[in-house]
Amino acid sequence: MSRGANGRRPRIGLIWTQFSAYHVDRLEAVGRRLCDRVEVVAIEVASTSTTYAWEPSGAVENTVKRQIFPGQAYERLPFFRRFWGQLRELARCDAVFVGVAYSKPDIILIALILRLMGKQVVMMTASKFDDHPRSAVKEWFKAQLLSCFSGAIVGGGRQFDYVRYLGFRARRVLPGYNTVSMARVRRQAAEAGGNIDRPFADRGFVYVGRFVAKKNIETMLEAYAHYAHAAGKQARRLTMAGDGPLGEALRAQCEQLGIAGLVDFTGFLPSNEVSATLAQGLALVLVSDEEQWGLVINEALAVGLPVLTSFEVGAREALVRNLQNGCVVQSHSVESIARSFAFIAGDAARWQAMVQHSRERAWLADSERFADAVELFIYPGQEPAATDHARFAEAVLVEANCAGTA
Repeated sequence: MSRGANGRRPRIGLIWTQFSAYHVDRLEAVGRRLCDRVEVVAIEVASTSTTYAWEPSGAVENTVKRQIFPGQAYERLPFFRRFWGQLRELARCDAVFVGVAYSKPDIILIALILRLMGKQVVMMTASKFDDHPRSAVKEWFKAQLLSCFSGAIVGGGRQFDYVRYLGFRARRVLPGYNTVSMARVRRQAAEAGGNIDRPFADRGFVYVGRFVAKKNIETMLEAYAHYAHAAGKQARRLTMAGDGPLGEALRAQCEQLGIAGLVDFTGFLPSNEVSATLAQGLALVLVSDEEQWGLVINEALAVGLPVLTSFEVGAREALVRNLQNGCVVQSHSVESIARSFAFIAGDAARWQAMVQHSRERAWLADSERFADAVELFIYPGQEPAATDHARFAEAVLVEANCAGTA
């Protein structure tokens, strides 16, 4: 990408509905990588959301931050006001990376207009075929709508396959979307008092996320109760960091299962406390029956935490190797999940080996991999991004096929 006729640096825009710490990680990684060659514009549509309890994003280093509707919730913005606001910002860019869900009609229309203006428009998505039941007719129509995108940045193998199924076979599709700054998580853990050297015997299991149906928390708690009753006094505690519509029901379930004294409900935690909680944990538990990715797994790897996860979780095949840095289970198999609790908690040497494997795989979870993908869309073949990305793609697209089951 070269300078314009007026000598202006090329401008690339990256847009999301709202910035969490994860989005800021990726934006800053791109800014560090490209700010001496292009102007990186970080576009946040709104500052709040009715879905996620994220902290305000603040400054985004090495970028020009634009907040289109400050002080407003994305879901409450009228369609045409949102459409024109987004189009005005994106039309000023030479290339656009769209993280707003393609299910939004305004985004499809904006992408089409931008392509007609001769701009490169890249879709960013974590969607995969097995997120929920699909209709062949609806998928065909979806593929036609998505033909306005130049290419895509996706999470891992299942996302890659799904996007190609949607008609991107002749367009560039690169993995690397679902990433987090390993350096930020480690720094926050240290600053918030997370004791990464906490003794094995003092560590407990950790869940981080919303309390909603797709997280399959009821099954997880039932399996944890089986494990805890079998382990007796040796049972590890379970920290539940989050909240949501199922909060009261989950607390009542813990009472009914006789594990209320072993389960700590913390409510939603700020990102630094999440990092510290993970750093002191025994393993992250995420056994959702629907999960596009699960970025908390990236955070767990940053502090060397093993992961107990389910097949449905999108990050599973890229970041978790069964019996190496965690356990992969059937989401509704209480017995399998209970056995995995016991397996991880049962042997210090085995746990330490899992910790080492998680640390080794953390490179795959880092936001620098997202910066690699963006750079290769702007400057195809650029080194060392091309070599790093090839190594990353081999791990998340090829090695992933070898991932097994507990």
